[in-house]
Amino acid sequence: MNDITMLLAADRFIRLALEEDINSEDVTTNAVMPEYRKGQVELICKEDGIIAGLRVFERVFKLLDGNTEVRFDVQDGDRVTKGQHMATVVGDIRVLLSGERTALNYLQRM
Repeated sequence: MNDITMLLAADRFIRLALEEDINSEDVTTNAVMPEYRKGQVELICKEDGIIAGLRVFERVFKLLDGNTEVRFDVQDGDRVTKGQHMATVVGDIRVLLSGERTALNYLQRM
């Protein structure tokens, strides 16, 4: 998906999904992590398959905080296996916690 398509089409749906999941604020995340703290999460494959949707996965976190870094070890179309490391996401732990469900939902369905 190119940048223009992402901006004009995908961003709208990603924002809607985030709004549905987070609502007005992520109360749980704010309760356990009220201030900025840098964190890191690893994306690990749960079953064998062919990966798709990595740009959408990344975009979820970038919409919440443009400073979030996503480093991929795979590309869309790659064959992946259970237990394989696919990506590392680094940034504000509140962003990682707030966006993970939406990002994973898109990735699992694509």
